[in-house]
Amino acid sequence: MSSEKKSKVRYLKDGWRVLIAIAYLAIVVGALGTATTKFETIVLAALIQIYSAVLFNFSLIGSATDVNNYAGFVRFRILASAQGVTENEDGTFEDQEKHLAEGIATSKVQIIIDRSAHGVVSLYALFKIVQAIFFS
Repeated sequence: MSSEKKSKVRYLKDGWRVLIAIAYLAIVVGALGTATTKFETIVLAALIQIYSAVLFNFSLIGSATDVNNYAGFVRFRILASAQGVTENEDGTFEDQEKHLAEGIATSKVQIIIDRSAHGVVSLYALFKIVQAIFFS
C-alpha cells in the first residue's frame, strides 16, 4: 500500500475513533439525563464512573504490555543474534521488530483519543455525582 493510502486510512481510523468517542459521551449524557431522582443520578453516574475507570485502566495496561512485549522481543533478538540465529519462518528478526514498532507507533493517536474520551466521561460522571449530592 502506498504511503498516501496509508495516510488516508490512518485519518479515517482516527476520525472513526473521534466519532465513537462523541457517541460514547452522547450516550452517557443521555443516560444521565433520564435519571429523575437524586438516587438514580448517583447510581447511574457511579456505574458510569466505574465503567470508564476500568476501560481507562485496561488501556494503560495494554500500552504497558505492548512496550514490555517490544522490549522482550528486542532482548530475544539480541540473544538470538549472539547464537547466530537471525530469522525464523516469519522473516528476519529485524523486520519483525520494525513491524512491531510501527504497530505500536501508529496506535498512539487512537489510544490518546480513547483515553481522552474516558477522561471526559469520567469527569462528567463525577460532575453529576457532585451536582446530585450538593446541589439538588
